[in-house]
Amino acid sequence: MIEILKTPIFTHEVFSFSLPNFETYKKQIEQIVLVEENKSIHKIDTSPENECNVKAKRTAWNSHQKYFALQRICDDVSNYVEQFVASEDYDAPKFETQECWINWYGKGQNALPHHHGSNLSAVLFVDVENTDANFYFHADKNLVLHKKTDVHTNFNDIVEVKAKNGTVLFFDGSISHSVSPNLTEKRRVTMAINFKPVYTYERSEY
Repeated sequence: MIEILKTPIFTHEVFSFSLPNFETYKKQIEQIVLVEENKSIHKIDTSPENECNVKAKRTAWNSHQKYFALQRICDDVSNYVEQFVASEDYDAPKFETQECWINWYGKGQNALPHHHGSNLSAVLFVDVENTDANFYFHADKNLVLHKKTDVHTNFNDIVEVKAKNGTVLFFDGSISHSVSPNLTEKRRVTMAINFKPVYTYERSEY
């Protein structure tokens, strides 16, 4: 029999870190949610009109432009990501906030599988503990070779990441992901960010 080589392709990495100053940011986000939930009193409601994959309450796509506190969080996350990029010597540009919003999930609410296109995406887990919160990444697979002798499958189309308060995940926005239903009476709060890659230095001669 001829030799047939296996070559793994299209591997993905998801990165995470604990956000400094999280407790301060958490209080600010909770105040924004309180304002938006009481729109009859505060006359403020930035929630989008059209349906989306988030089957829960949320603020507008451009919430960083409406709430200065969110812009500061976006800037902090971007700075930490750029420091990581520099330390790993990745060939990557700077990242500017393109979209930002807050999600808060009541009982039975979730986020369906979706992706954010060609962005660097990030999620901050604000208040997720004791809400059965799981963050899922979904593989786009069409064909998988499975051995007849295998008792169990040796592949998985879904990777589960346990959510923890204060943790930021950042990843390729084209990866499909979802959020498990909130099975509790406790409100679950997250913040999502899409960053746009931007080259700020002059183009080299080629």
